Amino acid sequence: MRIVILIVFGLFLTACQGTSPYGLTTVSTGESVVFSATGQADTGVTPVKGSKYVSLHPDTLLRDERSCIETIKLSYASNINYSEAIIGLKNRALLVGGNAISIIGWAESETSSGMVGKIYLCKKKPFHIHY
Repeated sequence: MRIVILIVFGLFLTACQGTSPYGLTTVSTGESVVFSATGQADTGVTPVKGSKYVSLHPDTLLRDERSCIETIKLSYASNINYSEAIIGLKNRALLVGGNAISIIGWAESETSSGMVGKIYLCKKKPFHIHY
């Protein structure tokens, strides 16, 4: 009986192992998102119609807001800069029905940048005051 419990406990512990939710690694290959980025964004990223209604918030505010539901966590890598990456994430939020985004990871190399972002659907958005 003890052996069975140890085996089940061992399987439980190995199932909990994985990449950090804030890491910039792909799930399938385990390699860095930034270094596996391919493709070109020659003309940059342009906002789609309606992206002005998608807002950027700290992740803790969106997680704590009861009316917000996380719809997707997305790893994104390309040769674009931070502001274009935010525009790209806002565009993707519109495609999946979200209205709020947060960035939980960011990394840059000489040739590319990568981020991990979350897209939320919120009935009531949390706002913070800038002084």
